[in-house]
Amino acid sequence: MTDIGWGIIGCGDVADRKAGAAFNDTPGSRLVAVMRRDESAAQQFADKHGAQLATTDAASVIEHPDVNIVYVATPPALHLEYALQVVAAGKACLVEKPAGRSLEELTRMREVFRAASLPVYVSYYRRHLPRFLKVKEIVQSGALGEISTVTYLMSKPAKTKAWKLDVAASGGGHFYDLSGHMLDLFEDWFGPLQFAGGAVRNVLPEHVAEDVVSLSFATESGVVGAAHWNFAASHSRDELTIEGTFGRVIMSGTSTSNPVRVEYNNKAMIRLSQSKRERIVSEIKKRLKIKEKRYFRFDGLDTPHGPLIGQIVEQMHSGLMDDTNIESALRTATVVDQVLAPYYGGRSGAFWERPQTFRSLQVQASERNQGPIPDEHTLTQQQLEAFEKDGYLGPFTCDGAWDKLVVPVKKGRQRHMQEADVFTVSTDPSIVRRVAQVMGQSNISLFKTRFVVKLPNTDTDVAWHQDSGARNGGYTPDGKPVPTVVVWLALDDVDESNACVQVIPGSHTRLVGDFSMRIRAELVEKGVISEEQLNSALPMRLKKGEFFIFHAWVLHGSGVNGSDRRRAGLNVRFAPTGYEFDEDFTYVPIECGEVPVSDRIFRNEPWAA
Repeated sequence: MTDIGWGIIGCGDVADRKAGAAFNDTPGSRLVAVMRRDESAAQQFADKHGAQLATTDAASVIEHPDVNIVYVATPPALHLEYALQVVAAGKACLVEKPAGRSLEELTRMREVFRAASLPVYVSYYRRHLPRFLKVKEIVQSGALGEISTVTYLMSKPAKTKAWKLDVAASGGGHFYDLSGHMLDLFEDWFGPLQFAGGAVRNVLPEHVAEDVVSLSFATESGVVGAAHWNFAASHSRDELTIEGTFGRVIMSGTSTSNPVRVEYNNKAMIRLSQSKRERIVSEIKKRLKIKEKRYFRFDGLDTPHGPLIGQIVEQMHSGLMDDTNIESALRTATVVDQVLAPYYGGRSGAFWERPQTFRSLQVQASERNQGPIPDEHTLTQQQLEAFEKDGYLGPFTCDGAWDKLVVPVKKGRQRHMQEADVFTVSTDPSIVRRVAQVMGQSNISLFKTRFVVKLPNTDTDVAWHQDSGARNGGYTPDGKPVPTVVVWLALDDVDESNACVQVIPGSHTRLVGDFSMRIRAELVEKGVISEEQLNSALPMRLKKGEFFIFHAWVLHGSGVNGSDRRRAGLNVRFAPTGYEFDEDFTYVPIECGEVPVSDRIFRNEPWAA
């Protein structure tokens, strides 16, 4: 066979940084064809790494006569699809990790390639790099004594990376994307892992994938391990400790070049050797020459995939099909599947199509609001009629942990999507069940939260306005503004002296003036609001922890806070299910159980006014 010809499907950042040059730098290997949906980007990759073909058509890469093996480096949702096309073309395949969206998809890949007597690999490349080979050498040399425990911690601040938190595209969250690297190394160093338990949590409401995962494992040799991944942390950490009876290894887990520190306890070595009488004197003396601490240092790598690519090329030239890589990848995927399965309600079939089974914060919000409405949250017919007539209702007491909320320096308009405490309070049954009743909707959507603060002795007021249109619910396809419901939750005691909100009862039945201008509509200056209406305005006095509900179109405003007291509140907004039209927001659907359904907030049809 001449040089092994490579094709790449998905020649993006990972393929460029970690593998690109290695395809031509490896003896007996060359890069033939690359594919990417962006034609210009594909051509740039081809020019940089010497591929003869750049295309947007995957089939052109797979079917190219000079391509012997295809590297699939797309998001996991496309791995199985392309792998099946590759095996149908009679070619080998390297699949980027994690291969597929589940153990099921990876197993399917292994089966079809095995049936065709073709090799398939998963890009767990770290075990082939000098840094990790040195750790394996240290562990297996016996220099650390008997390995007892392995402890690993990875933490990173929250980061949203397009498709990587879209379970349908990725198969899970950042844990699913990254954990395989460490688990693969653990297997290489200590032998196959036996899953011993775990816990999974969704901390950030902005997505439904897992953020925090803890798992325990053991090996046949008796090693006990605990590993933790936290992708909702305040700081980054990547710390691995391997403990033995003679010494330990301390290192960052995933870096390909950071130093590896080894610490020995010579006294422990002598004591153990003498008590067991298993080692000859010369061996003890040899061990005594080991320094208490030793650092192993490594050069940075331009193409960390290189050694794995070299091994694959060597195997393909030899004509021997070694399934070590794929079998190990399957065992790693099994552990990942075992820890994630309870969170996702199982990971068989197209589990990403049933997010209602996930243990996400969004699903838990609906679960908290299911079933019959308790008496303490039930609105009377008189209260419902008052809301329809006046456009507001309250005060009510929030049962959620509102006192844990921290008023931010920067306000933002979707605090509930970034902060679990804000999300939990905003979806508390004491709020949501009442909103659903005044809406007359069994299903509603949370879409906007922001802190509203007036500091002491400030001269800013909020002009009379209605909340409608863009950034307040948007417009239906026929151009009508969507009516929404607002909750104003007090975080301080509020009254007239520190500029509580005031409303004009009954003003929600029609939109007035240029409502799209909101607080800049100058409704008083232009005579849109009459003196009679101003005289009817009512202050919304609240104790901290209380809230009132109002129709977003009710005329409201607030004066200057000339007192020495802060006035802080949380503004929470809901839209009826089916009216999620404001593109500035992410809507969180909440199922509210047994709510009498009506068209209550639509009855007045104020668009015609």
